[in-house]
Amino acid sequence: MFWEGIQEYVELSQEIVKVMVSDNAAVTLKISLDMQEAMIDSLAETENQASELIRDVLSVEEVVAEKLLETEEAMQKASSRQRQIDQELQQVLKKNASLESSIKFLNKELDEVNHLEKEIAEVEKEAEEDTTVVIPSALYMAKLFHSVTKIDWDYSCDPTLIKGIHYGGEIAQPISIDSTQHSKIFICNYLWSLLSTDW
Repeated sequence: MFWEGIQEYVELSQEIVKVMVSDNAAVTLKISLDMQEAMIDSLAETENQASELIRDVLSVEEVVAEKLLETEEAMQKASSRQRQIDQELQQVLKKNASLESSIKFLNKELDEVNHLEKEIAEVEKEAEEDTTVVIPSALYMAKLFHSVTKIDWDYSCDPTLIKGIHYGGEIAQPISIDSTQHSKIFICNYLWSLLSTDW
C-alpha cells in the first residue's frame, strides 16, 4: 500500500513536469495539486489505519501472551497434582496389599481356630460318652503324679512353656522352661532331677 502511494507520487511528479512545458499550465497544475492533496490524504488515512492495525495486533499479542502464561501455570499445577495423586495411589496400593496379606493370615488363623473347636467338641463328646471310665482314672493319675513329683503345673501359660512350682525341697522352687530352646531329653532329665530319691 505504501509502495503504491510512492508510485502515485512519482507519476504526479511526471505530470507536473508535463504541465510546466504545456500551454494549459495553470489548469493542469491545479489538477495536479488536487491529485497530490488527495494522495496525501489517502497516505495519512492509510498510515492511521496501519497504526490502528499495529495497536490491535499488539493488544491481541498481549492477550495471547497472558493466556499462554495462564495455561502454562495451569498445566504445571495439574502436573504437580497428578504427581501427588500418583504418590497417594502408590501408598494406597501398598496399604491394600498389606491389608490383603493380613486378611489371608487372619483367615488362616480362623480356619485353625475352627478346626480346634471341632476337635475340642469331639473330645468333649467322647468324654461325655465315657465319663465313668476316663474321669476317675484321670483324676487318680493326676493325684498320683502330684503326690510323687510335688509339682503344681501352670496350665494357663503358653503351650511352648513348661511352668509350675516344685514343693519337694525345703523351699518351693519355680519351674519355667522354654520347650523351643531345649531338647525333650534335657527337659525330662531336669524334671527327674527334681524328684527326691529318699523313700
